[in-house]
Amino acid sequence: MQAITYYIPMLSDNQVSSLKWILRKPHVNSTCIGCSACTAISGDVFVFDDDGLSCVQSLTNYENRDVDDSIAACPVNAISWQETNSDGSYKDGIVEHIDV
Repeated sequence: MQAITYYIPMLSDNQVSSLKWILRKPHVNSTCIGCSACTAISGDVFVFDDDGLSCVQSLTNYENRDVDDSIAACPVNAISWQETNSDGSYKDGIVEHIDV
């Protein structure tokens, strides 16, 4: 019996890195207290809205912007990564300040 060989395409580290930023972006849920930890760490990603709560700016790329550090620093765990559609909107109709 002859073995079957499968070809599994491998992506480079750069390709994987660029894909993960296209398919996800940070999300701030309803537990945000406006403490400013995320804006202090990643001010180009997070800004305050009129209610003093953190919001995610629409960017084409979140790579190398310290988002993971902002997630770790959030005292109420209000920030997480969420999957996005190809247009950058959150999948499944998710919106800012709504629990996922």
